[in-house]
Amino acid sequence: MNETVEEAELATSLVALSHHVLQLFSCAGRAHKLTQQQVELMCAVIVRGRVRMTDLGKLMVLEKSSLSNLVDRLERRGLAVRTRDPDDRRATWVELTSEGTELAMRTHREVTARLDGLINRLPSKDQRRLSAVVRTLMAEENP
Repeated sequence: MNETVEEAELATSLVALSHHVLQLFSCAGRAHKLTQQQVELMCAVIVRGRVRMTDLGKLMVLEKSSLSNLVDRLERRGLAVRTRDPDDRRATWVELTSEGTELAMRTHREVTARLDGLINRLPSKDQRRLSAVVRTLMAEENP
């Protein structure tokens, strides 16, 4: 399939945006002595309440051992806990502690505030259109 110049530019722009968002996670984490992945994990959990380890691994695209090490480090800092699912002994849930929730909310606000700063450069009409397009792309990616 031949890609048009516009499609290539859009794909390149989306990659640049994704790198920028990862940099925002990294900057927000650095202020709290957290890695980019730790901030991503905490934000992923905070917006869902609690997450099964298997779902979290898929969401973050991490192997089981890497995810376990990441959650271990958050547990040692008192920011997260793992609990067994009483209905399925094979399943483990990850939840944030109250301290973890507070820190996740703070870092999530920091990241979204920086993104809002970027988005607010656009006219409202373009903001609404961008929001609709992103929702459509994400719905197609995560049926």
